[in-house]
This record gives sequence, C-alpha cells and structure tokens, in this order.
Amino acid sequence: MTEPQNERPITLFLALAGPSGVGKATLTKALLAGHPEIVRLTTYTTRQPRPNEIPGDQYFFVDRETFLAKYRRGELMESSPVYLDGHLYGMPNNILNQVPPEKDMALAEVDMAGINFLKKRYPDCVTILIVAPLDELAERIAQRDPEMTGEAYQKRLASAQKWLQAAPTFDYIIENEEGQLEKALAQLEAVLVAELARPHRFARRHPRLAALWGQ
Repeated sequence: MTEPQNERPITLFLALAGPSGVGKATLTKALLAGHPEIVRLTTYTTRQPRPNEIPGDQYFFVDRETFLAKYRRGELMESSPVYLDGHLYGMPNNILNQVPPEKDMALAEVDMAGINFLKKRYPDCVTILIVAPLDELAERIAQRDPEMTGEAYQKRLASAQKWLQAAPTFDYIIENEEGQLEKALAQLEAVLVAELARPHRFARRHPRLAALWGQ
C-alpha cells in the first residue's frame, strides 16, 4: 500500500460504499462484531446523529462552523468539502493514524466522492459496493424516512441507480437482500480472507517470508 507522508502503514484498508438504505451500517456492525481486529475509521459530518448512531463511532458530529474551520486549517484530506443532502462530510488528514499500533486493518464507510478520493490516495484499498434489489431498496428508503417528500424520494432512487451504474469500478459487489444478512456477511468475510491471502499483504504479517521474497 502507498501511504501518504506521516501516515502509518497498514495491511488492509476496506472501503464500503453503497446507496442509502442498503444496510451498510448493519453489515459493518456485524463484521466488526466478529472481527475486533478491524478498526472502523471515523469521519466528520455536519448532520445530526440518527437514533442508533454513537458520536465518535462512524462519525464525529460537528456544527458547520467547526467543520469549515477544520477544512480551512487543512485538517481534512479532501480538496473541497463533500456536500450531500444539505450536509458536509469530510475525512481527517492521515486517517489511518486512527489505527492503533497493535492493529493493522481498517474499514471506512464512504460516499461516491469519498470512494473515488480513497482510490486515488490509497491505490491498494479494497473497494466494496453494497447493493440491494431496486424494488427492495425503494421500500427501505421510504420506510427509513416516512416524512420524506416525493422529490427527495426520487432523488434517493436516482442516487441508487448512479451507484449501480458505478458498480464495475469496484473491486467487489455484495448484495444485501432483505432477511439475508448472514449471506451478505459471509461474502464480506470471504473478501477479507481472500485479500489477506494476497502475497503483498501476507508478507506484511510474515517478515521472514518477505525477506525470502526480497520485500
């Protein structure tokens, strides 16, 4: 993995993305429950936390003024703030320094702009798109926010279609069907096992072999 200056190296960086309502957070929570060796990276947003969200877990929830001050000071890695659904999102500079010395794997949930940025900054990060059948996804979006306007609903559906159009650019695609969380989790864990078996990652954890390979 190519690391930016002053950022610690890690063995595996997983980047999960997908449309709203597809179950990314639920799938992430299930993966982390079984793999405490993976560190979930925390990013910044100006939106309010949802009922099931814990500040400092997936997001640092800050007001707009605080967010923009961090951006102006160069504390966020994006060249411009990500604006989504009326809120700002951004990743801290040197985000991999959130991974403690005794661990070497990280996971981040990101949006479309974030996934493109991470692929440029961390070419070796593993990008995973979480999808669901469109009819299921439409129902989930409606259930998630019953007070959503018709215009907002159509925008969410259009966004979901854009994600599906971008699917070929990802390393992996996992379908999270309703009632099939265990199946989706098994596929995500299979990705984890396969990626850790790649020689350049295997070498990070086995220095003697790496020496034999000249790495």
